[in-house]
Amino acid sequence: MNTRKQTTTFLTLAAVGLVLTLAVAGSAQAAPIFSEDFNGITGLNLNGSPVGQVTTTHDLGYGGNLAGWSKSGAGTIHAVDTANTWPGPTNNPQNWGVMIWQDNVITQSAGIAGSNDTGTQYSIDFLGGGAVYENAGQVNNGTTDGLKIEVMRASDSAVLHTFNHVTAQPIGVGNLGLVAMNSTYTGDGSGDILFRVGPVNANQGRFQGTIDDLALSVVPEPATMSLLALGGLAVLRRRRRRA
Repeated sequence: MNTRKQTTTFLTLAAVGLVLTLAVAGSAQAAPIFSEDFNGITGLNLNGSPVGQVTTTHDLGYGGNLAGWSKSGAGTIHAVDTANTWPGPTNNPQNWGVMIWQDNVITQSAGIAGSNDTGTQYSIDFLGGGAVYENAGQVNNGTTDGLKIEVMRASDSAVLHTFNHVTAQPIGVGNLGLVAMNSTYTGDGSGDILFRVGPVNANQGRFQGTIDDLALSVVPEPATMSLLALGGLAVLRRRRRRA
């Protein structure tokens, strides 16, 4: 193979790699339109004496209110400070996550603008993990318990999508075991949505899981970037034919 053909082949392979890279990057990089870190909880009754959360020793709280959300179920809202262990708070900032217990449900108060455009793909991302309070017998079972994320139409509360995420049990001291979780849906144009978060297995005498850092993003189409790279491929092919 002569030098010109070798160069052309190399550039062609590079362009193919660029197409694949851009396509993957376009899918992975989403534009956020909503986020909730759950640190807006106010009026919590701080608890956890004498050792905090079973297994992890994190700080705990219950009751209170979360701005922008309504609550229902016994003892809402249960919360865990994933940044601090008992007795806190320390000099570290508090980082609250909501723990879903029994029939606890939190529901957004208002729809999210631009969250249900026809044919648009959306990504739901959050941190999910196990949950328990001071009683070890109330820990999620790690196999069937979990967080139910419902996508509801804001105008009439119709449930458009339901995503169940099983949560692993807390790991150990200072480690709740939060992991990144994700679901996607495609908009149908029927109106903006809001989120409702509740238990997968209600009324089992156990916590179902912890949720933190919930976000909704628009997944961008990679087509434009891919076409640009494909245009470069076409030029290289013409040059190769001339060679």
